[in-house]
Amino acid sequence: MELNPLQSRVAQLYQEGLYASIGTWEDAQLTHDALFLFLLQEAEECLDLDVLESHVAVVSEHLQDFLDELATAIANAAEDSADGDQP
Repeated sequence: MELNPLQSRVAQLYQEGLYASIGTWEDAQLTHDALFLFLLQEAEECLDLDVLESHVAVVSEHLQDFLDELATAIANAAEDSADGDQP
């Protein structure tokens, strides 16, 4: 499956054009880059860069929320471990 024009533009933008030569989904999958594959998948469903930017912004917010929860879980685990060391 060939990349559509928006996906090709995403490939050009991603990491300063490192993947600009990728022309098919199969090529993209060979990179094993989950972020790049996600961006290509999102670009498949978007009409233009503005819509893609909006989709990526929403996902970025969700990822930040997850990072906050992860940091809290790590801090709680560290506290629990420290409390277990005391008599």
